[in-house]
Amino acid sequence: MLPRPSLSAQERKLYSALRDLLGHPGLLRGNLVVMRRKCGKSACRCAQDPDQRHASLYLSVSHEGKRRMVYIPADWEDRVREWVDRYAQVRDALGELSQACLKRLESREG
Repeated sequence: MLPRPSLSAQERKLYSALRDLLGHPGLLRGNLVVMRRKCGKSACRCAQDPDQRHASLYLSVSHEGKRRMVYIPADWEDRVREWVDRYAQVRDALGELSQACLKRLESREG
């Protein structure tokens, strides 16, 4: 690995961003999905109007080729959204660092 001062300013910024992101707990790979369902009560608003169905949040994750839906309680929603967002930021920063290393390899620098 190159000494930190020999990296470009952009690469140093990405490494710093990664350290900051990984310094916080919680990373989740997956997509948040809002599902709307009928509750089954005949007198409920959801039985009369499909637009009034009850909404609940799920995390859709793929593991070993199988999709899994995990229910997210309302009091966990903000936390889980933060974890999913943090994972996306880490993935994007890693992608940018990979591109920078590829350019260095192709130009045979460092």
